[in-house]
Amino acid sequence: MEVKIIENSELIKSFLKNNNHYLFHTPEFAEFISKAFFCRYVFCAALDNGEIKTILPIVEVKSKIFGNKIINSGYIEYGGFAGDPVGVTPIINHLEKIYGQVNEYLEIRGSINNSNIFDDALSKNEKIEKRILYKRFVLPLGSKEGIWKNIQKSKRKAINRGLEQLNVRELTIDDLPAFYRLYSQNMRRFGSPPYSLNYFALFFKNIVEKGFGKIYCAYREGVLISALLGFTYQDRVHILISVSDPKYNEYRPSDAVHWKFIEYACNNGYKYFDFGRVREESGQFEYKRKWGPELLDLPSYFMLWKAKKIPIVDPQNTKYKIVTKVWKCLPLKVTIKIGPKLRKELGI
Repeated sequence: MEVKIIENSELIKSFLKNNNHYLFHTPEFAEFISKAFFCRYVFCAALDNGEIKTILPIVEVKSKIFGNKIINSGYIEYGGFAGDPVGVTPIINHLEKIYGQVNEYLEIRGSINNSNIFDDALSKNEKIEKRILYKRFVLPLGSKEGIWKNIQKSKRKAINRGLEQLNVRELTIDDLPAFYRLYSQNMRRFGSPPYSLNYFALFFKNIVEKGFGKIYCAYREGVLISALLGFTYQDRVHILISVSDPKYNEYRPSDAVHWKFIEYACNNGYKYFDFGRVREESGQFEYKRKWGPELLDLPSYFMLWKAKKIPIVDPQNTKYKIVTKVWKCLPLKVTIKIGPKLRKELGI
């Protein structure tokens, strides 16, 4: 079996027509990420007699501070292969041969497929280490009325309060400056580096305009106070970013925008509303749980090359607590300037 790095979008599109896949397997997403982070988002493909059998999207993430690594589906929390499991081992071997001498490790991010057909092939490789670093909440969708009944009563009251007192609608490109101010403020408050403004401009151009994503927002007396960004592809809505102004929490804007997005998903035939990955000890865990979703594992797979141990970011670690505390104290202009570069070099 032959393995190649493929950047020809037509070859990938042809392959995807006959194989289960997600947004991060598409050339459209590859173009979006490549432009947003000035990187090469490419497809490592296993071919049999010239026919693509398996693909794995990858990004080579380079950093003098954090080291170089190969990340499958860089800059999104999910990942994995598409196609036939027969190509898993040849692809991993090829990546080790090409990149293993100059990179710290290979990370294959967790799949959204509950019955991951690639897990066996990965588990049989003695060089691959499996870790469950995160969980994820996924809400199976049906009728809007059925979903509403399963939401906790207190949450339903909060949603109604928000819908009564806020203007909740889809965010447009004209709202982008106000959205980015709110988003940047939230990221500094969380102690995390932000994406660039260019990321969101490209999100509209490469994702929203193609019908692959949306942003719902809530306004109070003309002020943007909450927003929820998500991908909308095939049968799934996948939430990626949720931000709110804490000064307006009494109006429950986050609950209102979440419900509007769920309502949209129900009305348009989506089967799953994916709240994304979460740590069990985080505040977001309890918030997401109240919507009535299923709690699922989100495994990741690592092959160590130059690295001696798996790179685990533990927010409870003293080192990360100090970094987070310092970040929260920086001027907003500073976090906006240096944050996107850190995001790029971290691959997150």
